[in-house]
Amino acid sequence: MQIRRVFVLCGVTAASVLACTTAALAAGTKVSVRVEGKSRTLLPATTAKTHRGSITKGGTPAGLCSATSAAGALDVATHHNWGATFSSSLNEPELISVLGEKWPFTQANYYWAIWVNDKYAQVGMCELKLRRGDRVLFAVDSDKHHEHPLSLAAPRHATAGRPFTVTVDWLADNGKAKPLSGVRIMGASTNQRGRATITPTKRGKLRLKASKPGYIRSAVEPVSVSG
Repeated sequence: MQIRRVFVLCGVTAASVLACTTAALAAGTKVSVRVEGKSRTLLPATTAKTHRGSITKGGTPAGLCSATSAAGALDVATHHNWGATFSSSLNEPELISVLGEKWPFTQANYYWAIWVNDKYAQVGMCELKLRRGDRVLFAVDSDKHHEHPLSLAAPRHATAGRPFTVTVDWLADNGKAKPLSGVRIMGASTNQRGRATITPTKRGKLRLKASKPGYIRSAVEPVSVSG
């Protein structure tokens, strides 16, 4: 639908379509950005709209790192509250801090990893070109033990006094989900299939989150509990 709208505005010739589509992409797009620090969530899933221009953080030369990249999305979502140092060998900025939490490359234990749509990024944040609706996760990872994000699935609605089931998976680098046991959620623990049963005691809104040592905590899943 969005592509068709661009075609109507720009005309029908191949040259005009290409020029207008390129301009539309350069204007930026809406994506989701989440930041998980070593011991706490620094930024819950937040919608950010990238924009034209380039990122020059940490001495990055103008024009080298597009503001429509993952670096640009981080810049918008954090209101510029992140730090980097430009690496001439990598030809892009090295991410060293986000929202006050610092993990520079000179420290061998941890670094900032990037996941896009549940897949581990194999390139730097300036090389990650984003599409509308992409989900970007910046998370502290361990050099000694590569950590993977947790994914939590829960119903949107539940009833007080009636049990419901949640499922917790861990995500491989390629995005494949695998069940994880032993994750505690509201007093319940997931089984070998990654499932746990929760019984809410009163109406209201639950904000469920899965975490386990050695893994990157999940995003919050809200559940509305009726009486």
